[in-house]
Amino acid sequence: MIDLHAHVLPALDDGSRNAEESLEMLRAAARDGTRILCATPHAHGPDYDVARDEAVLAHARLVEAARAAGLAIDVRLASEVWYRTDLDVLAREGRLALLGSGARRYVLVEFPPNLVPPEAEEVLFRLRLEGVTPVIAHPERNPSFWARPEAAVRLREQGALLQITAGSLTGLFRREAKACARALFDRDAVDLIASDCHRADRRPPGLSEAARIVVKWAGADQAERVTDAVPRAILEGAVVPGGLS
Repeated sequence: MIDLHAHVLPALDDGSRNAEESLEMLRAAARDGTRILCATPHAHGPDYDVARDEAVLAHARLVEAARAAGLAIDVRLASEVWYRTDLDVLAREGRLALLGSGARRYVLVEFPPNLVPPEAEEVLFRLRLEGVTPVIAHPERNPSFWARPEAAVRLREQGALLQITAGSLTGLFRREAKACARALFDRDAVDLIASDCHRADRRPPGLSEAARIVVKWAGADQAERVTDAVPRAILEGAVVPGGLS
């Protein structure tokens, strides 16, 4: 399995608090079956804007520590970008830390927690004109989509990808989040699941329990798609299987 949303870099944002906790999180992810995990510190946000050079240094140190500890997990680096109206400008200036590399470019985008700005469709359209596909982080946790999951589906129909948090399926978040996630799966509108892990003891890493729920909801092929095929394509900069982008 491949996890493209994880706050495992130590002491940079609201994720891992120190290097020891980061290694504990990587151990847990590896035990659960995650083979590739992408560290995605918050960037360009009002609360956290982790500088790229800080993230690169922290990532290099974590990779070395994981290697020394004998952990069988490949740790990559990107970021979780706060939604801004100038995302297209940031893309043009090369200031977005992308998920993977290749002919197609992808970036993880987080909306404000309680709303989707009314101009979001236009902003994401301009971002796509810059050759970058937005991967919308945890739409099922945003109250704006609870009563209107079709609004998230519309963003996907316009070229975005939808990333669901594993904990929303397993009951870690509110029941509305699980219901919205189910509605999106029922509409064949989910592209990938990720842990969005923040701590070893609270919001830990791991995708396997959620993957088993996806099997019940949508079948084994879909579970493989959202935990491996789509995130792998994103990392490789390829066209995602079964996507609309």
